[in-house]
Amino acid sequence: MKKYRIDVFIADDHTMLNEGLTEAINRSETVYVSRTFTTLAKCKAALLEHHPDVLLLDISMPDGDGTVFCKWVQEKYPKIKILALTIHDEYAVIQRLLDSGVNGYILKSSPIDELLCAIVAVYQGKQYISAEVEEIIRQGSASAVILTPVERNVLQLICEGQANSEIAEHLNLSIETVNWYRKRLLAKYGVKKTVQLVSLVLKEGIL
Repeated sequence: MKKYRIDVFIADDHTMLNEGLTEAINRSETVYVSRTFTTLAKCKAALLEHHPDVLLLDISMPDGDGTVFCKWVQEKYPKIKILALTIHDEYAVIQRLLDSGVNGYILKSSPIDELLCAIVAVYQGKQYISAEVEEIIRQGSASAVILTPVERNVLQLICEGQANSEIAEHLNLSIETVNWYRKRLLAKYGVKKTVQLVSLVLKEGIL
């Protein structure tokens, strides 16, 4: 009798990572990657035709919020297990994604053996949180994203719709410095686009 293998989709916007993970995972006797996607739109379209056992999902995708997509998958296809695979180790990002109902959370820095264990665990209906993430949660708090006064001011002006040049003039900073702060804020809140950052700030009442 042929041994059953766990069918996995990977949604991550880094093609090289997808290829590397696919090659590594497919060496396993229990897990295999059937499709990879660099956008949420492509993944969503594929899910309409095929339902994997586990979806490896990066929260930071170029065309949408991973937490919103996670909720959509759960509502539409509740049997699919979702394992967050991301670089984000900030408490607020972790908590937001766990609150969205993912079945597990593991960092991209984790070894492939641990990733395979995580896939099997969530497939079996268990929650898998890597040791690194558990430690971050243990030490975390509701105000885990700490903003400096300048970061808070930049974020406020971003939410008011000001461009980098306007923010630079308002705060007496260079445009390059403002751009650096903008990128830092995107990273802290686990999003890739300013519109996603503003939406999150307004929704969560961060300011």
